[in-house]
Amino acid sequence: MKQKSSFYYRYLSWTQKRELVSFIEQPLDNLPKGSAAYNEAYKFNSYIKMSKVKVKKNKIEVKIRIPETPGGQSRLNAIWNQIVDKVSRMNGRAFALSSNKAGDPYFYIVEGTRIEH
Repeated sequence: MKQKSSFYYRYLSWTQKRELVSFIEQPLDNLPKGSAAYNEAYKFNSYIKMSKVKVKKNKIEVKIRIPETPGGQSRLNAIWNQIVDKVSRMNGRAFALSSNKAGDPYFYIVEGTRIEH
């Protein structure tokens, strides 16, 4: 099997970050600009955009930025299992994943190693 280049994994990381951020973000379209709900969703989305995805041949690391607002934290906690499942599905369930919500004060982390078939 041909070795994949580092560019491939950087591109894969970038596309997965975009897909994951759009999955987590709150829509702003239907909220009146300047309203409290709009500002809360905008802050939540700003924090989520600081998330990181790093995919390598045998390892994956996803860091989801924790919003500093209580409402944002509760929303992220409510969909956390869906986020972990989304990461697994984006990678064809090729990684054994573990999630850590207590290891870093700024990020929730999903890590995994490739499963040998």
